[in-house]
Amino acid sequence: MSVDTSVKKRTKLKAASITPPSKKFKQAAVTQQRPISSFFHSPAKSSVNGKEVIVIEDSDSDDYPQSSTQAATAHGGNSDLESAKKCVLQLPEEGQMSSLRYVKEKGEHDLASNSEFFHERLKATPNGTAISSLTEGQGSNDRVHYFFRNTKRIANDELAIPSNITTSASKDLAEKIDFDHDPFTFDPSQIAATSWPKGRLPYSILVGVYVQVSSTKSRLAIIRILTNFLHLLMHTSPPDLTPCLYLLSNHLTPSYIHCDLGIGSSILSKSIQEVSGLQARDLKHLWQKYGDPGDVAFEARSKLRTLVQPAPLLAGEVYDKLLEISRVKGNNSGKIKNELVRKLLIRAKGEEVRFLVRSIIGNLRIGAVRLTLLTALARATTMIRLPADLKQTIIPLPRTTVKVDGNDKRSVITKARPDVARDTAETLCLDAIRIVRKVYVRHPNYGDLVAGLKEGVENLEDKVPVSVGIPLSPMLGSITRSMNEVFTRLGHLSFTAETKLDGQRGQLHIRLDGPEGKDDGGGKWVNADNGTKLWVRLFSRHLEDMTDKYPDISHLALELLSRPLPTERPPFPALSSQPSSRVLDLLNISNVTSVVMDTEIVALDKDNGNFRTFQELSNRGKKDVKMEDIKVVVGVFAFDLMLINDVSLLDLPFSHRRHLLHTLLPPFTPKSNQVGHPVARFTHVEYIDSANLTDPAAELQSFFERVVEKKCEGLMVKLLENGEGLAGEDATEDDLDRERGQEIKSEQKNGGRSKRQPLPATYEPDQRSQGWLKVKKDYLEGLGDSLDLVPIGAWWGQGRKAGWWSPILLACHNPDSGALEAVCKCMSGFSDAFYKDLSKRYPAEGMPSKCSKIAPLGFVNTNGLIPDVWFEPNEVWEIKGADITLSPVYPAASSHLGSERGLSVRFPRFIRMRDDKKWEDAMTSDQLADMYRRQMKESETTMKD
Repeated sequence: MSVDTSVKKRTKLKAASITPPSKKFKQAAVTQQRPISSFFHSPAKSSVNGKEVIVIEDSDSDDYPQSSTQAATAHGGNSDLESAKKCVLQLPEEGQMSSLRYVKEKGEHDLASNSEFFHERLKATPNGTAISSLTEGQGSNDRVHYFFRNTKRIANDELAIPSNITTSASKDLAEKIDFDHDPFTFDPSQIAATSWPKGRLPYSILVGVYVQVSSTKSRLAIIRILTNFLHLLMHTSPPDLTPCLYLLSNHLTPSYIHCDLGIGSSILSKSIQEVSGLQARDLKHLWQKYGDPGDVAFEARSKLRTLVQPAPLLAGEVYDKLLEISRVKGNNSGKIKNELVRKLLIRAKGEEVRFLVRSIIGNLRIGAVRLTLLTALARATTMIRLPADLKQTIIPLPRTTVKVDGNDKRSVITKARPDVARDTAETLCLDAIRIVRKVYVRHPNYGDLVAGLKEGVENLEDKVPVSVGIPLSPMLGSITRSMNEVFTRLGHLSFTAETKLDGQRGQLHIRLDGPEGKDDGGGKWVNADNGTKLWVRLFSRHLEDMTDKYPDISHLALELLSRPLPTERPPFPALSSQPSSRVLDLLNISNVTSVVMDTEIVALDKDNGNFRTFQELSNRGKKDVKMEDIKVVVGVFAFDLMLINDVSLLDLPFSHRRHLLHTLLPPFTPKSNQVGHPVARFTHVEYIDSANLTDPAAELQSFFERVVEKKCEGLMVKLLENGEGLAGEDATEDDLDRERGQEIKSEQKNGGRSKRQPLPATYEPDQRSQGWLKVKKDYLEGLGDSLDLVPIGAWWGQGRKAGWWSPILLACHNPDSGALEAVCKCMSGFSDAFYKDLSKRYPAEGMPSKCSKIAPLGFVNTNGLIPDVWFEPNEVWEIKGADITLSPVYPAASSHLGSERGLSVRFPRFIRMRDDKKWEDAMTSDQLADMYRRQMKESETTMKD
């Protein structure tokens, strides 16, 4: 029987398992995405010499030119001889049995005869040195294409291959690089990059960084590794800098650009099986053993050697291919995506397989969080521009070897004697870190940031400005436990108290002539009957584009900017600081051409305008909502203005920003041109100013009670002008101290925060500002604020709750490590309907990716507490409790307390699901620690009284 010559570069392998595939296994019709374990199909099969073999396509035909042996096969060469060469002759079940003996004992005499003939041919080869494909430390159970054994250990097998068959592609493109060195003395010019194809970064080096970062929990070590790696890219391969930043961040695009690979369990499992040659039951066993798809793919792929080594992967190429996968749409998309994933997996080797699959599923598990990545980028930018004379005078830090985890040893950097040059360079780094972080939260796009950093951090804010179409990370309010705390913190400073509405936060971007910069496909153009048009984009609090969810707001924006401005402008507030010429010029503009403002979107009663529940708002679809489908009227309540007519207002005090908002964008309810379609309304949040109160404490309390009766959450108290007051426990800014390696004791931190500090009235993106204070109705019920926690696991219920999940294990988020830290078990506040719905979202059977006995992907710290099942972290629940207590059981916030004990919540009670939050937006461990410290301080005050 001849080999099919129409198939390019196909390797035919003997079926790997002695046990035949299960006859019970059938492929069900796919109607929805299912778990990986339910999609283990047998690989494609063919026949050679009447024997069934597995067929695996190794690579594209243009990866490498055909060798003379391949060419002979393609033109009708001895197919039986080629089959003997290409057959997998060493299988897991056979132990140390030789290839030739295995073939004979299986009764495959024709194949054995051809194998003996080939073996004699090898003996006659002048360069007859035989080599094995098994590397040192690799078990002999690996399934190997013996025809492509290319390591240096002498084979004991009867059937071997001469060393001169090894292709150049099988050699590593780059040496392994240890990036954990002192960044001030790291020299990227010493890295041999001459073998990099066209000077582009091999994916293996990026994977080496993944491995080094994931092998340490030291934040300082992670920053060193990433700094040196990014420094190398800036020096050797600048085009790879942006792709690598996104790959390291576990994303392919900025958060505001929707990018979904759409790789379901069926595609991933099929691709893994096709490149590994494993039987369905064997792959399922790996899944049950490891749980992590990356580990499963690594183990499956590591047991296979290919006939022709494909072209090594490049980092930029992997990034481009993943983007290509995300853009595949249509009826045939599954097949196309499977082919793209399969080709990537075939070309990946070693650890590349593990981290490639983890990138595909969106969970690298390396612990490199956003702040760490930005810190490394800022440091690398400083290093590459560090004056040569300064760098040469820096004293290298000595390295010592210490024991870690028993007998394992690790080289660490230790402190050296005082070094003025190092201190000077460190100051430059810290300044760069502040600038890079500040710019990124105002313009969260790595591509634009890298472009702006080409000439260093100088004038970076002007090069990468606040822009219409690119969201700012929202400013957040600090937590308060009582009304009295407001006056204690702010003292005599002027403030305003705004209604805190129970809706969805929305950042509204409007521009008459379209978005600034490159159009990324987001937002939408809205046209009026008179030919007027403008561009609108609406973002959620976690920077996701939700323009399609609110077409009524897009039409509202068109009429909002199309109407003429009022001719009479209110005077500037008397108690405000002196306005700058920039503010005065803006107050005199004749029309508004662009806007970025902070709003709260609330469901309204269409008849009387009263607030409706948040649930009615959340029932609206998220994509492609049509005007005719809208049933609920929404109100857009603006409370801040960040940009107008392309002029940034972030550095202005709130009194100035609010006056510009109220003057240039007054309340407006448009008339509907389409009968029956609800019309969105625009207005401002209700507020009272402290300057207008005769009895501030009593009147503020009265205002608070009035807004609570309207079903609002409470108040947001904001400083009108910059001033000085008592910083609350949320005022944690120790990041830069930690960059220097300084450890701050909890006693020092507590003492430092009790002093009066500057309180900003400017808009501080991504900051939980001391100039904004939340006063929620929940403070009347124990804890001063609710806790937004992530459900990560559960136990089976008992008694009446048998068959349901109860209790639920909840966790907070530690942004420094990326870990979810267990806080408490919750079994109160749930209805039977909620329990039933929870069982559907996290079914006990059939969805191991959602509900599994294996710990969820990523870092989870439960201090040894093991629930019956683990949940995939993707929800946020609002929780209330009596108080926060120290706990020897739960590890939450222990690193922030300097204690072995963590924090827990006493008598936790479920309030609601936070559909407007991702799990990354849940309460952080430092916020939980701050709440505990405040609670203890108030308790001490009460005891003294």
